[in-house]
Amino acid sequence: MKFYVSYFGCRTNQAEIQELIIKLENIGYELTSNASDADFGIVNTCSVTEKAEKDVFRFVNKIYKKTNAKWIITGCTVSKEKENFKNKYKNYYFLDNVEKKDIFKFITNTFPIKGNVVYHSSYRSRIFLKIQDGCNFRCSFCIVPFLRGKSISIPCSEVIEKAEYFSSIGYREIVLTGINLSSYGYDLFPRENLLKVIKGLKKIDDIDFIRLSSLDSRYIKYSFIKELSYIKKIANSFHLSFQSGSNSVLKRMKRGTKTIDYLKILDNFRKFFPEANYGADIIIGFPGETEKEYQETLNFIRQSDLNYIHIFPFSPRTGTKAALMEPVAINIVKKRIKEIQNINKDLRLNYREKFKNEVLEGILTKECENYSFVVTSNFLTVRVPATRGYRKKKVKIKVLRVVDENICEGSILENRRGMVCDL
Repeated sequence: MKFYVSYFGCRTNQAEIQELIIKLENIGYELTSNASDADFGIVNTCSVTEKAEKDVFRFVNKIYKKTNAKWIITGCTVSKEKENFKNKYKNYYFLDNVEKKDIFKFITNTFPIKGNVVYHSSYRSRIFLKIQDGCNFRCSFCIVPFLRGKSISIPCSEVIEKAEYFSSIGYREIVLTGINLSSYGYDLFPRENLLKVIKGLKKIDDIDFIRLSSLDSRYIKYSFIKELSYIKKIANSFHLSFQSGSNSVLKRMKRGTKTIDYLKILDNFRKFFPEANYGADIIIGFPGETEKEYQETLNFIRQSDLNYIHIFPFSPRTGTKAALMEPVAINIVKKRIKEIQNINKDLRLNYREKFKNEVLEGILTKECENYSFVVTSNFLTVRVPATRGYRKKKVKIKVLRVVDENICEGSILENRRGMVCDL
């Protein structure tokens, strides 16, 4: 029986989909990349912004008209808009975030299969492993805690067990994800923490890279950064949840942090990871954002020497405090977004130029007819000549030139035995 998957939003959603794919394939379901061939489909949805929510409805509307497969729609948008979904799309299945925890059982009961063929489709070349869900903070703009609930962590022993299995089927990079990854373990008894998980993962011989998804500045301490630097498998890129470069905006956001905290965190990281790729989330057009506050964010970006920015226009979410605040005019938001996009392009280009003629390690993620792609430890995407049979493997590459702010070109280096890597 064939199934198709799609997801929207964060890496946590992708991690949930990846793990579900592997579990289904292990008992005989077959993943297909063609929705028309599927017996059923699965969509993991997102409502973090209005745009994400509209994209979900647009996608569901499209598949409703064009495919005959049964579809399971799940995730945050279902938690928020379940009745609207059920009224509009008949004969589909809708599982909110609570029900999603039993989605595997739901699928096997709804679409029973008899067979013992095991598939490993490698939906992605790097495994996204969700170790935490939910959030205990109440930032004034964020609806996710209302849709995902309080922070819940997977015990370290279970995380290691999953990682060992993923390594056994060929994954060499693990990306740890969570709605608030940095809060991992605070809800467990006895309490555990993110460092314990990472130290456990580093002992798995076949895991070459451990990458961390977004880190919350409220949990990042000097001792954490220092301990990370002793773990050689840590990927050389860090994404930080900042949201603004203006203290007054951060206060209205209920972030509980100031820009001086962010600069100190970046300084501490650079002390131990001087060549790393540093990025941050920044929301533009938060309610009441004045020109002065916007310029403060621009100055912060320049002062911080970030290497890239994830830019989000503010999106009011019903039920949050920020949704009741006075919005910034849309034409002003668009103008500010465009300006920061241009700055972001330069930041990304400048960082990539630093690595011309440098040798880097990474995972070969995609093999095409005329070329392949490698994602390096410091999160550069490098296009290399076509290479066969090394997908998901660690390789060494030399960066030859920067194509644009997203892509570099390079060559794969062979070892003394004339092999791309040790298979």
